[in-house]
Amino acid sequence: MKSTSATTDKKAALKEGKGNSKKIILEIKEDCRNVFVEELKEIYFSEKALTISIPIMIKKAATEELVDALKVHLQFTQEHIQRLELFFTSIGEENIMKKYEAMYGLIEP
Repeated sequence: MKSTSATTDKKAALKEGKGNSKKIILEIKEDCRNVFVEELKEIYFSEKALTISIPIMIKKAATEELVDALKVHLQFTQEHIQRLELFFTSIGEENIMKKYEAMYGLIEP
Protein backbone atom coordinates (compact mmCIF):
# COMPACT_ATOMS: atom_id res chain seq x y z
CA MET A 1 0.00 0.00 0.00
CA LYS A 2 1.38 3.38 -1.04
CA SER A 3 1.61 6.22 1.36
CA THR A 4 -0.74 9.08 0.53
CA SER A 5 1.90 11.62 1.53
CA ALA A 6 4.36 10.14 -0.98
CA THR A 7 1.73 10.34 -3.73
CA THR A 8 0.87 13.90 -2.74
CA ASP A 9 4.56 14.85 -2.77
CA LYS A 10 4.98 13.43 -6.29
CA LYS A 11 1.90 15.28 -7.54
CA ALA A 12 3.13 18.52 -6.00
CA ALA A 13 6.56 18.07 -7.57
CA LEU A 14 5.02 17.43 -10.99
CA LYS A 15 2.70 20.41 -10.68
CA GLU A 16 5.57 22.63 -9.55
CA GLY A 17 7.72 21.49 -12.47
CA LYS A 18 5.12 22.24 -15.15
CA GLY A 19 6.02 25.28 -17.20
CA ASN A 20 9.50 25.47 -15.67
CA SER A 21 11.25 23.23 -18.19
CA LYS A 22 13.10 26.18 -19.81
CA LYS A 23 14.28 27.34 -16.40
CA ILE A 24 15.45 23.83 -15.51
CA ILE A 25 17.27 23.46 -18.84
CA LEU A 26 19.01 26.80 -18.31
CA GLU A 27 20.05 25.75 -14.80
CA ILE A 28 21.44 22.46 -16.12
CA LYS A 29 23.37 24.29 -18.85
CA GLU A 30 24.77 26.74 -16.30
CA ASP A 31 25.76 23.89 -13.98
CA CYS A 32 27.50 22.08 -16.84
CA ARG A 33 29.30 25.27 -17.84
CA ASN A 34 30.45 25.83 -14.26
CA VAL A 35 31.80 22.28 -13.99
CA PHE A 36 33.60 22.66 -17.33
CA VAL A 37 35.14 26.02 -16.35
CA GLU A 38 36.23 24.70 -12.95
CA GLU A 39 37.95 21.73 -14.61
CA LEU A 40 39.75 24.08 -17.01
CA LYS A 41 40.82 26.26 -14.08
CA GLU A 42 42.39 23.22 -12.43
CA ILE A 43 44.21 22.43 -15.67
CA TYR A 44 45.34 26.05 -15.90
CA PHE A 45 46.71 26.04 -12.36
CA SER A 46 48.52 22.75 -13.03
CA GLU A 47 50.08 24.09 -16.21
CA LYS A 48 51.19 27.26 -14.42
CA ALA A 49 52.74 25.16 -11.66
CA LEU A 50 54.68 23.24 -14.33
CA THR A 51 56.17 26.48 -15.61
CA ILE A 52 57.69 26.89 -12.17
CA SER A 53 58.87 23.31 -11.67
CA ILE A 54 60.15 22.43 -15.16
CA PRO A 55 63.00 24.99 -15.11
CA ILE A 56 64.10 23.52 -11.78
CA MET A 57 64.06 20.05 -13.32
CA ILE A 58 66.08 21.34 -16.28
CA LYS A 59 68.78 22.61 -13.91
CA LYS A 60 68.93 19.24 -12.16
CA ALA A 61 68.71 17.05 -15.29
CA ALA A 62 71.49 14.50 -15.64
CA THR A 63 71.61 14.24 -19.43
CA GLU A 64 71.41 16.64 -22.34
CA GLU A 65 68.65 14.50 -23.83
CA LEU A 66 66.53 15.02 -20.72
CA VAL A 67 67.25 18.76 -20.77
CA ASP A 68 66.06 18.95 -24.39
CA ALA A 69 62.90 16.96 -23.63
CA LEU A 70 62.07 19.20 -20.66
CA LYS A 71 62.61 22.33 -22.74
CA VAL A 72 60.18 21.05 -25.36
CA HIS A 73 57.70 20.17 -22.63
CA LEU A 74 58.03 23.67 -21.16
CA GLN A 75 57.34 25.20 -24.56
CA PHE A 76 54.18 23.10 -25.00
CA THR A 77 53.09 23.98 -21.48
CA GLN A 78 53.45 27.70 -22.18
CA GLU A 79 51.37 27.28 -25.36
CA HIS A 80 48.66 25.48 -23.36
CA ILE A 81 48.58 28.34 -20.87
CA GLN A 82 48.18 30.91 -23.64
CA ARG A 83 45.29 28.97 -25.18
CA LEU A 84 43.57 28.60 -21.81
CA GLU A 85 43.98 32.32 -21.10
CA LEU A 86 42.45 33.15 -24.49
CA PHE A 87 39.56 30.81 -23.75
CA PHE A 88 38.93 32.29 -20.31
CA THR A 89 38.98 35.80 -21.77
CA SER A 90 36.55 34.76 -24.52
CA ILE A 91 33.98 33.54 -21.98
CA GLY A 92 34.44 36.48 -19.62
CA GLU A 93 36.53 34.71 -16.96
CA GLU A 94 39.30 37.30 -17.08
CA ASN A 95 40.22 37.30 -13.39
CA ILE A 96 41.48 33.69 -13.45
CA MET A 97 45.06 34.83 -14.08
CA LYS A 98 44.99 37.14 -11.07
CA LYS A 99 43.61 34.37 -8.89
CA TYR A 100 46.51 32.14 -9.88
CA GLU A 101 49.11 34.81 -9.11
CA ALA A 102 47.54 35.49 -5.72
CA MET A 103 47.33 31.77 -5.00
CA TYR A 104 51.06 31.28 -5.52
CA GLY A 105 52.26 34.65 -4.21
CA LEU A 106 53.68 35.77 -7.54
CA ILE A 107 52.35 39.32 -7.46
CA GLU A 108 55.21 41.78 -7.37
CA PRO A 109 54.93 44.58 -4.81
